[in-house]
Amino acid sequence: MELTDLVQFGFLFLTLIGLFVTINYSRKQLGLFNEQLRLNFFVEYTKRYQEIMLNLPEDINNPDFSFKKLSKEERSKILRYMRAYFDLCSEEFDLWNAGYIDERIWNNWKEGIEFTFSKSSFKEAWSIIQLDSLYYPKFTSWIEEILSKQKDIATQENKKDKT
Repeated sequence: MELTDLVQFGFLFLTLIGLFVTINYSRKQLGLFNEQLRLNFFVEYTKRYQEIMLNLPEDINNPDFSFKKLSKEERSKILRYMRAYFDLCSEEFDLWNAGYIDERIWNNWKEGIEFTFSKSSFKEAWSIIQLDSLYYPKFTSWIEEILSKQKDIATQENKKDKT
């Protein structure tokens, strides 16, 4: 092997090492970028949720809250935010269903949605909004399943209380 062959081999070896380092660095940067996108995405949905909740009345979670007791203007405002909440839930469900949301985040959101739908005001709003809005069938079925389970639990608890 001649000296020129060794030099060429050395340059080739250094080029391959440089390429390997560059690829490795790029993969790490892409991973960081993807993680940053996920975090920004999560923060954006959290902001939307917080904005909706801050615009609902303080007593929205009280068991005796009823839209029938409100003025037409108050009812309209609250239902607008409820619709925004249901839209947000629908988007979250769709993103999870399409595989864009990891299980940990989805489980947090899912538990929050289930808890929120245990409130009489959200159940009432859902039935009102369903009269003039259409959500895609998988989401609607999922919400109806949540409501059905809650109704079954309430029925079982009432039976226990009577015995």
